[in-house]
Amino acid sequence: MAMDLNAKAAYIRGLMTGMEFDPASKNGKVIAAMMDLLEEMAASVTEHDNALDQVYDELETLDQDLDDVVADLYGEEDEDEESDDEEDGEELYEVTCPNCGAVSTVDEETLLDQQSELVCPNCGAAFDIELEGTEEETPAETDQQDQ
Repeated sequence: MAMDLNAKAAYIRGLMTGMEFDPASKNGKVIAAMMDLLEEMAASVTEHDNALDQVYDELETLDQDLDDVVADLYGEEDEDEESDDEEDGEELYEVTCPNCGAVSTVDEETLLDQQSELVCPNCGAAFDIELEGTEEETPAETDQQDQ
């Protein structure tokens, strides 16, 4: 569109020249001033149009970069949660429920907290665990393995 405006302004300027337009007359002065204004406006619109195209291109690039960042942060759903926790540096342990036999994972802090019992997420039973290498005995034995 912007190029069309410049081309149309040039066409009108050409018509004025071909018609032996007199810019010294009263009407000619007004028309010549309007023609100058028209050419300046067409140039300004072209400039703004080019800048807008550049902004759209940069915005598209930013949008693609943001999509890449989102994909890097949240995109790979094939990895299980345990792998994500291991990447964070947390050690996870498998604990088997003595009531239903369901295996769940707990972090080291929860495992070492002797003040609270573990609760099975499957059946809701509360139970204590016995850590290997400790002298305390608890009523239930559980399996624990490093992942």
